Amino acid sequence: MLESCDDIQVVGEAASGEDAIIQAHRLQPDVVLMDIKMPGIDGIAATRRLREELPDIFVIILTLYSDDYVIQAVEAGASGYILKETSRGQLVEAIRDACKGYAPLAPSLSRDLLNKLANLSQTSRDSVLTKRQREILTFVAAGLSRRQVAAKLYISESTVKKELTFIFDKLGVSDQTQAVCEAMKRRLI
Repeated sequence: MLESCDDIQVVGEAASGEDAIIQAHRLQPDVVLMDIKMPGIDGIAATRRLREELPDIFVIILTLYSDDYVIQAVEAGASGYILKETSRGQLVEAIRDACKGYAPLAPSLSRDLLNKLANLSQTSRDSVLTKRQREILTFVAAGLSRRQVAAKLYISESTVKKELTFIFDKLGVSDQTQAVCEAMKRRLI
């Protein structure tokens, strides 16, 4: 499929993850097309090792599995994720794109991946401040005093003060105004 392309040369093939790593060390290809399900070391683990040992090689996952492994592949260092159902032209373009530093992705996976990233982003935003800390900061942003915040949340004023200190530390600020600005900038409140 690829041998007819003037600018692409197939330099080797591997039947397992271990063999892919050995072949990559020996042949030093620009791009490795890696399947996920292989005997021995799977494609995700092989990709991780290749990227650690040969960081200049681009690894494109070429698989039957739609979105099951995209995040794992990216975390392992894959440069792209293409489905085996893709056309020859799209595969060739993905290889060329990877060599240019782009991250080819099967178009059918784009929406699911963006949704997963949005969910991860929300989770990480939520983990910066606790729910209680976000509540306190929201009331402070609305102009309430510590006493008023304490009354609204049925907690002591000293608890509000203590939580604000934690908020300042987490956001790297030194006062309430800076905390509100930083939290709004990070979309925490």
